[in-house]
Amino acid sequence: MIPSSDLFDQSVMTALLDHDPVVEQYRAFFSLFDWSVVDDWQAQRSARGRPAHPESAYIKAFLLRQNEGFTYTSQLRRFLLKHPLLVIELGFHLVLDPSCPYGFDVEETLPCRYWFTQKLRLLDRSLLQDLLHATVSALMQEIPGLGEVVAFDVKHIFAWVRENNPNVPRVAQRAAKGKEIGFTGPFNPLAWRLSGEKHCFRKRR
Repeated sequence: MIPSSDLFDQSVMTALLDHDPVVEQYRAFFSLFDWSVVDDWQAQRSARGRPAHPESAYIKAFLLRQNEGFTYTSQLRRFLLKHPLLVIELGFHLVLDPSCPYGFDVEETLPCRYWFTQKLRLLDRSLLQDLLHATVSALMQEIPGLGEVVAFDVKHIFAWVRENNPNVPRVAQRAAKGKEIGFTGPFNPLAWRLSGEKHCFRKRR
């Protein structure tokens, strides 16, 4: 719902939403997700009592928290208080107030810090898994070949090869010692030590 205020009518509010850089950024980000899964989940829940905020609004807020790198829900809430237009975009039920610049009371609209924290703890994990699976499936249909290529980072393997460590004294020293005693196989600390002891024993004899 796009509110209106004494300052801005709905057409102006729509224009503000379309040109706000933060709203624009997260509108594009959220469009990558298949929210029909969440809508179906919400439709199956009872609507008794005061209407609660949509589950999708909370999930979007927590995705925003992750994307912004916030550690605490208090940081998330302060960020949203500074960006009222983003609160509209997330889909929270607005507490309308025409006297406010954007037509709603953002402080009254947003859940308190405690409830944000509780909601994060109580989120349905199976719903999140279903949202992830549906989103990945939709992206695979849109992007041919997505998920078919697997890449492995092998830098940690190369780092242990002695030919790739000419400047590391211990590695170079062990390699030289291995050649001296005729040990040419893969480096084995125990075998190297035993071979070295045999070599010294032969010299003493």
